[in-house]
Amino acid sequence: MYKKLTIILAVILAVLAADSLVFTSSDVRIDIAPEVLRASVNSEVLISVKRVNIFGFEVPFSKVDAAFVIEDGANLVEFAGEPGSSSVIVRSKGKEGEATIGIYSVKSGMQIRKVLLKILPRDVALAD
Repeated sequence: MYKKLTIILAVILAVLAADSLVFTSSDVRIDIAPEVLRASVNSEVLISVKRVNIFGFEVPFSKVDAAFVIEDGANLVEFAGEPGSSSVIVRSKGKEGEATIGIYSVKSGMQIRKVLLKILPRDVALAD
């Protein structure tokens, strides 16, 4: 009798621990791939926003609804296509400099982060 009760309590405790550690987000991670944007009209960067748990892994069954805005350097970069709900492709216009992309939460309207993109000359940037 007590053995079954102990097993049931252990399962309930494991489920509660998994909920608070694995399925609850503790931070937002911004991934930029590739890290270098070149001063070429063909150079693109993918910026994606993901929720991460306390272990640093992506939270299962979760997505971030984010809005992307070019705050500085609109003459240097543009969005390729429509920004998705949690990612955007940024394309260089062929000029070197620095551009700032603001990432905002759609639900609250608050700023999540600012991303500084440095557009390097074509001959200085590392090849992919």
